[in-house]
Amino acid sequence: MLKYLKENKFIILTMLILCGLMFFFINQKQGFHEDEIFSYGSSNYKYDNVFRWFGYAEANQDILYNQVLKGNIIDRITNLIKYIKDPNQFPKDEILAQEIPTFRTKEDALEYLAIQKEDIFNYFSVYYNQSRDVHPPLFYFLVHFTSTFFYNQFSKYIIFIINLIFFIGTLFTIKKIMKQLNHKELTIPTMILYGASMGAISTVMFQRMYMMLTFFSVLYLYYIIKFIKDDFKIKDKFFFVLTIISGFLTQYYFCIYIVLIFIILSIYLLIQKNYQKWFNFFKPHILAAIIGIAFYPFSIGDIFFSYRGIGSTDNKTNTFLENLQYYGEQIINLFSLQNIIIILILALLIILIYKIIKKQLPKIKNQDKLNLAVIILPIIIFIVIVAKIAPFLGENYTSRYIMLLFPIIAIASFYILTFIFKSKKTLFIITLTLSLILSANGLINNTPVYLYQDYSKIMELAKENEDKYFVYIFDNYFTHLSSMPEFATYKESLILNKNIHDFKLLDNEKLNHANEFILCIKNWLNKEEILNLVLENSGYNNYEVLLELNSDVESTYYRITK
Repeated sequence: MLKYLKENKFIILTMLILCGLMFFFINQKQGFHEDEIFSYGSSNYKYDNVFRWFGYAEANQDILYNQVLKGNIIDRITNLIKYIKDPNQFPKDEILAQEIPTFRTKEDALEYLAIQKEDIFNYFSVYYNQSRDVHPPLFYFLVHFTSTFFYNQFSKYIIFIINLIFFIGTLFTIKKIMKQLNHKELTIPTMILYGASMGAISTVMFQRMYMMLTFFSVLYLYYIIKFIKDDFKIKDKFFFVLTIISGFLTQYYFCIYIVLIFIILSIYLLIQKNYQKWFNFFKPHILAAIIGIAFYPFSIGDIFFSYRGIGSTDNKTNTFLENLQYYGEQIINLFSLQNIIIILILALLIILIYKIIKKQLPKIKNQDKLNLAVIILPIIIFIVIVAKIAPFLGENYTSRYIMLLFPIIAIASFYILTFIFKSKKTLFIITLTLSLILSANGLINNTPVYLYQDYSKIMELAKENEDKYFVYIFDNYFTHLSSMPEFATYKESLILNKNIHDFKLLDNEKLNHANEFILCIKNWLNKEEILNLVLENSGYNNYEVLLELNSDVESTYYRITK
């Protein structure tokens, strides 16, 4: 152990500095994207995967648990599949199913966010919640497990711990890849180029499964490079299969990435007529697929038939070329390459590199050519495919779909230079200088996404008025999740989905006996019209703007008084 620490002291120091950077930014993170809150609720709430603004969910879920989801695990999954196909065949409380908005207490909200005593290790509930969504369950299992150490508490550090562990694992895997490529001198520069980038920091800050996905994708790439180096023999079959299963059960975009690499290597092996080696390569993939699908059969529907599946055309707001341009811009932003001088220098370097490699291509060994192919080609093809199929392109938050590529882009960028600079010392100096300049430029001039720093003002307002009722108005079924910390702070919350009929619910005993309440209206709505409806239906006469935020929080808060 001491020998290992001594030999790798600079690598370990680099990793500690990068981890310290992550702790710095997690302390800057104040708010959450609705998907991040969904990560907690879907992992810890047995009644539903979304926090509903009406009271039916808990009662109907009790019926479901008591009458349908019982028996052994096979019976439960069988009934669950029947339920997903046709929920109407099972009993429900017809009165509560009318979906009339009701006041939800702070305890209701906390129960959604944090694990409760009776639900500790209730992994079937996690499995069930994910069967109703479009993502596999492994990440949510880990959130549920980690939440047990924060019993009845909601904390951004729960998923941050998970992300940080997989970030460290990714850095270690970069080290292992560079060793397999016979370029250990590139380890620290590549770690810095990736680990200190806005892309890596945003991946760790984003409380979803994408840091896990990144780790398993990079780990798969390591096994592939090792497979090539070992004359197309898989020496760690168990861990190779486990990596594929784990990646598959983390996020389905993992399948796209590994299929691309599988196709490239298959073409090479079949052209070389190495049929036995190809078959030995094929077997662990098919075995992993069988195990993954058997464990989570809902994956078939998710991948091929859901609104997020490969054939979906929902939520496509841009043309294909606009999407490609968007992802190019995201890579530039997340590696802090916006500066025009840096772009020009890199453009000249790319032209120079292309000319040199083209000239030296006949001299490059077949193994190195294959390494280049499995590292670089999947990056390009993956971006093209994702630009075609990914939903919600054009938002500021959809870089998530290419997060798994960020460390691979860093590896590819420096690995290409090895065919130009033959001196390892020269290579180290150049790559270290580049990584430090780009990292410093990013940290000085840019900010990671998913920090929501203005949300601290909202929480200050909520704590100052925690003894008051809170009325929250939005226009869909999901984005209110980003305000769950507020619902867990105010006395009670009435969540209205911009339905004119629902505004009549403001004339109720609770608000009638209060002297004031806090109102939140999302900025993209017609605030003046909604404010008039609130005053008209609640019997209150006056309002005062307390807080108006036009950043990524996009909310206006009022004090409503009689």
